[in-house]
Amino acid sequence: MQRFVHFFSLALLIAVFITVIRGDSPIARTPAPGESPQAMIALGRRLFYDRRLSANEQIACAACHRQELGFSDGRVVSNGATGALLRRNTPGLFNSGELLAFTWANVEVRTLEQQVERALFTVDPPEMWVRGYETTVIDRLRADPEYLRQFTAAFPADDDPFTWRRITGALAAFVRSLAARNTPYDRYVYAGDRAALSDSAQRGMALFFSPGLACGHCHVDVPSPERATPPRWSDLAYVATGAGYSADRGLAEQTGNPADAYRFRVPPLRNVAVTAPYMHDGSLPTLEAVIRFYESGGRWGAGVEPERVAARHPLIAGFALSDEERRDLIAFLEALTDDEALRNPAFADPFLSDARTPSVRSLSR
Repeated sequence: MQRFVHFFSLALLIAVFITVIRGDSPIARTPAPGESPQAMIALGRRLFYDRRLSANEQIACAACHRQELGFSDGRVVSNGATGALLRRNTPGLFNSGELLAFTWANVEVRTLEQQVERALFTVDPPEMWVRGYETTVIDRLRADPEYLRQFTAAFPADDDPFTWRRITGALAAFVRSLAARNTPYDRYVYAGDRAALSDSAQRGMALFFSPGLACGHCHVDVPSPERATPPRWSDLAYVATGAGYSADRGLAEQTGNPADAYRFRVPPLRNVAVTAPYMHDGSLPTLEAVIRFYESGGRWGAGVEPERVAARHPLIAGFALSDEERRDLIAFLEALTDDEALRNPAFADPFLSDARTPSVRSLSR
């Protein structure tokens, strides 16, 4: 194990060097003139939890992105404002500001602002259901004195800051602030706290990065220079893992390229232990189920379409684990959880003390 840890630390240094040479860095938007970054985050947080942002005032962004669940929602697929089921599982949001790909299968969405626009204006099926009700929602927000104060503080140079560009920018600023950087893994690898990982989690880490399992081939641990931000835990590629069904052809639906059939984004793994169910379709309920899925080499049984078999990534070839090894691997994945971030009041619902405001929390009252 000690030999592995030394090798792993060397691999991390090499990864950092490669990151610097390539010029890669997490996406960090520079505030434009006339913007107040901290005020934008505060405004975005309020908007994120406010049901009035949806056309019919039925859901907030936080209805599908709950802090204690890593800003996922614990459901197979979510319901939009109209009640219609969305197509794919809700991903978590922590550390989204460091990603280059934001959806399960859309290469055109390259910024958080674009992703926020999709959630607001998508109509098939609708999420927030804003399209066609843009003026109604703006007028609703403008009538709130607190929003008047916060919009003015966030965009002091604007004659009228109540625009969808500003709403999108504020929401993206809040999501970009959602950082999870204090996991047992981080403390073990970067802070030198050798007590941060249990023996079981250390064995699981060795398995995770081993050639036999090759989990680390796609879920890469590439930190940014000088540890300014945490590893992404995703190579941000689109991979056919064997989880696709004929009803959802993944990236090919957008690109039209048959070679992209059943390819979906490799998800980041921070806080993965609290973001069940898993995969783009929410079909795997537990981490153990995910591990067994990959042990079996994906879903490749009788009657599976030849196109889907041909699309499978060559690394999805199956492997064998003992019960103890499976438990060790789960222990390592659980060590990617930042418990402080899941409870950080800076990310929480600002309306909890105000029963008059239709935030997401009032849905359960």
